[in-house]
Amino acid sequence: MEFTLNQKKAHDLNRHISVSAGAGSGKTAVLVHRYLKILLEKNMHPNQVVAITFTEKAAAELKQRVVREINTRLAEGTHRARLERLRAGMISAQISTIHSFCARILREYPVEAGVDADFSVLQGIEYRFILSEII
Repeated sequence: MEFTLNQKKAHDLNRHISVSAGAGSGKTAVLVHRYLKILLEKNMHPNQVVAITFTEKAAAELKQRVVREINTRLAEGTHRARLERLRAGMISAQISTIHSFCARILREYPVEAGVDADFSVLQGIEYRFILSEII
């Protein structure tokens, strides 16, 4: 895929980025490329890099496309050992929604956060009811 100038700017690893654009604009392709570039150039494991999305569907798609790109590169035959380790490490990749990311941190550090270690994230009708009560 040929990237636009703005998409190429997102590949600069010297800065953190937030990507916001319409459907079909290439957001996921840019993020897949950047994510793999970080893993490969910085020699990092997937559990050391955080990618946060707005929806579970987007997180699953991003993870799936990263694995697909790793498989494509494996088929090309370069950096096989490193790519196989990355593919295996994708099980623990930190690609999630902001809610899932925060919940994971709170579960790891409940005492420091001052929360019950057995907390749950409010969803559905329970969430709407409590939100209505608070407002």
